[in-house]
Amino acid sequence: MSNKWNQLFFESEIPFYIYKLNKGDSLIFKYQIKYKPLIIIFYGTVYVMKIFTNSESIFIAILTNKSVIDFNCLDSNYVYYKVVALENTYFIKFFCLDYSANYQYLLTSIKLLDLFRYTLKQYESSLYILMHKSIRYRVVQLLLLLCRDFGVLNKNYVFIPFELSQKTISYITGSNPITVNKVMHFLIKRLFIKYIVKNKILICYFSFFNYLRNNKIT
Repeated sequence: MSNKWNQLFFESEIPFYIYKLNKGDSLIFKYQIKYKPLIIIFYGTVYVMKIFTNSESIFIAILTNKSVIDFNCLDSNYVYYKVVALENTYFIKFFCLDYSANYQYLLTSIKLLDLFRYTLKQYESSLYILMHKSIRYRVVQLLLLLCRDFGVLNKNYVFIPFELSQKTISYITGSNPITVNKVMHFLIKRLFIKYIVKNKILICYFSFFNYLRNNKIT
């Protein structure tokens, strides 16, 4: 945990807890009557799924450090949220009751408002993925989002710095692995993308972005 977050919470005298979620692990959030937590991601990347009792699921967002996970609006036993780590991720958890009793420390309030604004932007960006009816367009939109927000620039490609299996892509895009496999195979065949390191780390070539600028993926 960084000294910045340590100092902020110690000075505010708000009780807090630190958790680590290893890559591929998940947290489940269910309906609670009392003591609903607020969680801040201070390192790492996760994606959030909303899951119904009939096992249907909806992708909600990809969140990274400086994001807030707030499920205090969760008021039903018929759904729960699953937070899955794309890489090793660290959280700070505290409870709204503890925070509400400490308004005198205004700096904490300002920091949290900034985090909520940043999180809202991430939710809005994630929604663009599901706006498309076509699974191929959803996959392309996901790749563009990941390259923009997380990509590491190299000479002729953008490197996504965490594992992104086709199974994960299928969860996020609301498709099945077979359809996603066909889309990824199409993009690989066109030399737009490439998997490295046991088919889990993805790179997107600049030719991919140049093509999208002038053409539609069909």
